[in-house]
Amino acid sequence: MNTEQAYNVIANVLFAHFEPSEQFDKLELKMEIGDGATKRQVWKYFNGVSSQPVGKRLPMQAGNDLEEAAFFLRDNLLETTGEQIWGLTFTLFPDSSFNIEYTYEKSDWLKGGE
Repeated sequence: MNTEQAYNVIANVLFAHFEPSEQFDKLELKMEIGDGATKRQVWKYFNGVSSQPVGKRLPMQAGNDLEEAAFFLRDNLLETTGEQIWGLTFTLFPDSSFNIEYTYEKSDWLKGGE
């Protein structure tokens, strides 16, 4: 996997959470990335209203692919920059452009019993 492929996987899995005909101003995926697990939230924004997908289940392979892409980005950034990320926010726009922001601090979920 490379960075472009990881971004493509994330965008495709994010888009798959919603019906293809749904209109949106942006779709957003927030992920927390641990050593062996991830946690995610998905949002759609349209006309000033945010919502989460209802009742749509993704195939298990899509979740596996998403985790693989997140772990790749985490490991690649650590190797190339020396910085550890603990999460990311991926924002997809209707014209297929996107923005990605990384989180450099552990969330409470990742800290667990620390």
